[in-house]
Amino acid sequence: MEWKLTTLIENHEDTEEKYVCEHGFSILIEKLDSKPPIRLLMDTGQSGAFFDNAEKMGVSLDKLDALLLSHAHYDHVGGVERLLENIPIEKMYVGKSFFQEKYHEKKDGTIKNIGISFSRNDVERYGVKICEIEEDSREIFPGITIHRNFERITDYEQGNPHFFVKEKGVYKKDNFTDEIAAALEIKDGIVVITGCSHPGIMNIIYTIQKRSKKKICGIVGGTHLVEADESRLKKTIAALKEINIEFIAVSHCTGDENLEIIKNAFGKKFIFNCTGNVIKIL
Repeated sequence: MEWKLTTLIENHEDTEEKYVCEHGFSILIEKLDSKPPIRLLMDTGQSGAFFDNAEKMGVSLDKLDALLLSHAHYDHVGGVERLLENIPIEKMYVGKSFFQEKYHEKKDGTIKNIGISFSRNDVERYGVKICEIEEDSREIFPGITIHRNFERITDYEQGNPHFFVKEKGVYKKDNFTDEIAAALEIKDGIVVITGCSHPGIMNIIYTIQKRSKKKICGIVGGTHLVEADESRLKKTIAALKEINIEFIAVSHCTGDENLEIIKNAFGKKFIFNCTGNVIKIL
């Protein structure tokens, strides 16, 4: 199977500073060996600027087969409305409870809404079918499986206690039941595409590995290691080495210092997945 992954927006500028960057993530996933190619957009950044970057890259967003939203935080869904205003989308895949209200407790104790700015009805009025995934995994196209409900396998990925959902007026810890990751089949195993990895990057990898019974060859996207202490980061690196990861193209919520540490740990296996980066996989 032949894949092309184009990062349309991310926290970091490209080396030539041609594109807009922002705290957010958006990636175009293309399965080139399908006739016609399968084209999926995963996440839309926080502002809609991914759309401008795509134009500068010469990347058409016409004829998308589906929109995938990794979870309901603003920096991954902020460009949804701009996309729907300009491009016809047939299906939007989200995890169970995607439309819950999302909040974050700041250091001063105030609680801020960091969720979506649109409703189910707002999306459906564009003729989009919302596919809310409730099962653990679903193959949405040949070679492309969406996973959710990740097992909490590690003891060092406990989740951030300052993220909340609001249910019937009550704040509750966000367990990110809405978070999804995409598993792409390649010749030797699977490449995992993540948005933020709030359930823990290794929990996600181990769960997909367990369900698919296949080797995890690579990961692309956010890891949320920005909030990891030294111990967790070391254990994560050790775990990735133990499964013999072939490439690691992380960014967004990984943290600049941690990116350098991961780069040094993995050498040529590391890819700095900045805005405008293109990865081709066979």
